[in-house]
Amino acid sequence: MELIFNKLKKILAEVIYADPEDITPETELSPEWGIDAISTAKLIIECEKHFKITIHDEDVHTFKTLKNLADYVEEKKSVD
Repeated sequence: MELIFNKLKKILAEVIYADPEDITPETELSPEWGIDAISTAKLIIECEKHFKITIHDEDVHTFKTLKNLADYVEEKKSVD
């Protein structure tokens, strides 16, 4: 889980031009963090490429925090 979260943190930091040190598992994937629909799409695409998984569109709205996304990725990786 830690490895997945750390990679997601780096990906998110690149997408929203933030300092990775400012990103925690509780970081909300919301406009308050500068995460709009385009940033979310970029984040999802980068996750799919890096982790070699498919993230279904209907699941994207369930990611309220970075931890939610990390848990999802971990679950997808364990199924493959």
